[in-house]
Amino acid sequence: MSYAYLVIYEGRCENPDLFLDYYVSEHLPIVWTFPKIRRVEVHRNVESKNFFMMTRLTFATLEDLRAALESPQREKAKADMAKFPAFRGEVRRHTVEILDVVRKKL
Repeated sequence: MSYAYLVIYEGRCENPDLFLDYYVSEHLPIVWTFPKIRRVEVHRNVESKNFFMMTRLTFATLEDLRAALESPQREKAKADMAKFPAFRGEVRRHTVEILDVVRKKL
């Protein structure tokens, strides 16, 4: 079992490619400095009109996730958001438990 912090970008970007380029090349290297982070995934929308992307940050334990959210590294990441290319919409954040579900043999 593991835990994740979801950052969901609902809305639109004036220039989605520019936003994603900055996000991947500048912002995510800061995110990778979070203590005990295990994985970073970016899920980019391909069909929905009001959803741009979601980032999933994975941690081994809920305590690790909480510590990362209270870390100076996260403060640096939050400050970097002011440098993002134009985005109009809402950014929602959720802490979730990841349940690994294995398909039963038929």
